[in-house]
Amino acid sequence: MIKTNSKQARENIRRYIVENFDGSNHTDTPPTEWHEIAAFILDTFRKEKYWCIQDFRYYGGSEQKAFTDWAAGLPSILDTCYFYNRSAVDDLGDILEESHEERHRHSEHDAEMCLTHLIYRELLEGEKKHEKIS
Repeated sequence: MIKTNSKQARENIRRYIVENFDGSNHTDTPPTEWHEIAAFILDTFRKEKYWCIQDFRYYGGSEQKAFTDWAAGLPSILDTCYFYNRSAVDDLGDILEESHEERHRHSEHDAEMCLTHLIYRELLEGEKKHEKIS
């Protein structure tokens, strides 16, 4: 098992995001570079969910809470089916390189929340890199 903030875990999360990214419903030319994909996903999330004033108050100003709710709604740009028909425990276990025994320390709900947190964290980092480059 690797720690969630290790270099390897961060690389695994980025790969997971890229593999589960589908921008074809949003643009004719989806981004291909990591930092562009991260910025594109967060921009789409913000347009679809967060910047609505009612949502902002509902989430107490927490973008991460709004992101979690958005991800649970199965956005077309990012495959988050671990909330519904795929095991979040298995997805998280693969990312953290956990053994069978280590995976079963998490409930599905806890794994969903942890995985969504890790995705959000990496998207923010990718967006920061995109802003520096742009």
